[in-house]
Amino acid sequence: MGEKIGGNGIHRRNIFALGFTSLLTDISSESVYAVLPLYILHLGYGREVVGVVEGLGELASSMFKLISGVVSQKIGRFKLLTAIGYSLSNFTKPLFAIARTPLSISSIKFIDRVGKGIRTSPRDVLITQSSKYSVRGRAFGIHRTMDTIGALIGPLTAFLILPVLGYQGVFILSLVPGSLAILILALFVKERIVQPDRISIKHSVRPELFYLFLLTVVLTGLSGFNQAFLLIRARELGWSEQLVLTLLILANIIYSAIAYPIGRFFDIKIRNLLYPITHLSIIMGSIIAVIMNTSKAPLLFFTIYGLFLALNDVSTRVITSRIVSEKKAGVGFGLMHMSLGLSVLTGNTLLGFIYEKLGYRSAFTYSAVIGLAGLVSSTIFVLLVTRREHSENI
Repeated sequence: MGEKIGGNGIHRRNIFALGFTSLLTDISSESVYAVLPLYILHLGYGREVVGVVEGLGELASSMFKLISGVVSQKIGRFKLLTAIGYSLSNFTKPLFAIARTPLSISSIKFIDRVGKGIRTSPRDVLITQSSKYSVRGRAFGIHRTMDTIGALIGPLTAFLILPVLGYQGVFILSLVPGSLAILILALFVKERIVQPDRISIKHSVRPELFYLFLLTVVLTGLSGFNQAFLLIRARELGWSEQLVLTLLILANIIYSAIAYPIGRFFDIKIRNLLYPITHLSIIMGSIIAVIMNTSKAPLLFFTIYGLFLALNDVSTRVITSRIVSEKKAGVGFGLMHMSLGLSVLTGNTLLGFIYEKLGYRSAFTYSAVIGLAGLVSSTIFVLLVTRREHSENI
């Protein structure tokens, strides 16, 4: 892999190069995603279109996360597919500038998320390769922090560009940071070439724990708890198109502030206790969206949304890297990401139609109920993992 893993257990150049790649990509992507739901409404389409567009994007992403994980493991090359994925997304997003129909918007989002799907699993394997088992929480925490700094800058960039150049300006200028990201990946990230391996999903994981973990991941996605519908709810509560973007900035400030501490927490013995808070945050955020009908409510549910994002993004990656052997990490990450993506497709579509037909109260009540089911399953998972770790240490 070029440089060896350092004394602190982390290959610093790889982790930070991958971090900067994600930072710049998220400046590009989040500037677009921040305004896309509003752009769809601006064109005169309903909330169910938002749900379908978001869901189709996740369908593409989730399927290719598994495919790329398996393919990269078969050929023993992870950087190549990571670079292909980043490139595909980067050169697709500017096309939103000429999209005017739900079909064209959905098609562009689909291709963009195919790129995300291709890059995600092999990139997470690169991070796993670049850190020792005992400090993977910190490695993923560093990466997610840098990723989210980009996600923080992205909506701020959109907030500044939108009044001057409009939606088209936001979409076209996203090409600049995305291109810089690809350059950093190509020049500075080194990989460990591994021998191609026969893929057996059944023997790639510890089934009794991994599949229970996947259930908790699926329930997270089915809740439909995401920024698109929270942004729409904020608009309904009187926030302007420009001001609503500051809520994404708030969520990402919280994410970037706590992602690394969460990662460090996952490197200590009581780390598993943190995971159920992911589903508890879904419940809390959804309840606030239901019962509070004032302009202050979005400040609260976007604060909780930032906590949810950090917990979910760091914990799912660290848990996967520890349950699945490193030799089968491509399959493990692919299965985890695909399960989340397919459930997000279902959750977004359901929530979009519930929101459109029955209103926000029914939509966020649905999210809270699914979040409760997730809380129960993640608590059981944590108890089983903790018992196993305790027995292995005796």
